[in-house]
Amino acid sequence: MIRIMKSRDAAEVFTRVETRLAEAEAVVRPIVEDVRVRGDEALLEYARRFDGFKRASPLVLQPELDAAAEQLSHSFRDAVTHASANIRAFAELQLPAEKTHELASGLRIGHVVRPLDTICAYVPGGRYPLPSTVMMTVIPAQVAGVQDICVTTPKATPEILGTAALLGTNRVFLLGGAHAIAAFAFGTDTVPRADRIVGPGNIYVAAAKKLLAGEVGIDFIAGPTEILIIANEGEPSWIAADMLAQAEHDTDASAVFLTTSPLLAQQVAAEIEKQLATLPTAVTARQS
Repeated sequence: MIRIMKSRDAAEVFTRVETRLAEAEAVVRPIVEDVRVRGDEALLEYARRFDGFKRASPLVLQPELDAAAEQLSHSFRDAVTHASANIRAFAELQLPAEKTHELASGLRIGHVVRPLDTICAYVPGGRYPLPSTVMMTVIPAQVAGVQDICVTTPKATPEILGTAALLGTNRVFLLGGAHAIAAFAFGTDTVPRADRIVGPGNIYVAAAKKLLAGEVGIDFIAGPTEILIIANEGEPSWIAADMLAQAEHDTDASAVFLTTSPLLAQQVAAEIEKQLATLPTAVTARQS
């Protein structure tokens, strides 16, 4: 729930995530080590305990991916096609080019950029499916020329599996949490060892990525959502909507509004309460 506080009392807000991450590291450290030592045996034990996993193998076969794609509505497929084209175009603009230069006779310098062999795209399986995460992690890897692109997610939703199928990704695993991160960091009999793990996750996923950075490449520690809005003037309903759009992600999310205007702070607080009354995710947003 929104709280209005003086700047001197705000330290707890800015240190909350750091404290929670340290607590999460203590939880996931033995899980990571267990997967390293026992491989698939430990991996599937944690998948059954935390994800409700009931399959023989975490690998999703092509017929299931194709069936998920068939379940998608025409409008959803069109949205994936349109978004994918934009993401691909931007990724192509970002692609670093090989470059050579002759400094002097017989002295040539330059750099060659080669793609990684294997990446793992982690797609959260929280309250809502995130096909956008599939696109924004898989497509840049495709543009870069990565040959082995794996997607892992703890939930088999048509949106996630179908989007992966539409992108031509056929290495999809039903694994989540710290145990999935550990499996792709070390490799097991079932799961390939990745050169890099990308994608967001909850605080336990973030903690596992932090612990394993160095063992495997990571994008960054994308822990629970944080947003800081700084404004002395503005439309209160817009500021409130921006804050709630992040607060609804997770009970560990932090949405902070920094202002020198007591009036604007009160207006934003009132608008947040107004929007919470009709927000389907109000229960989560209020707790964050």
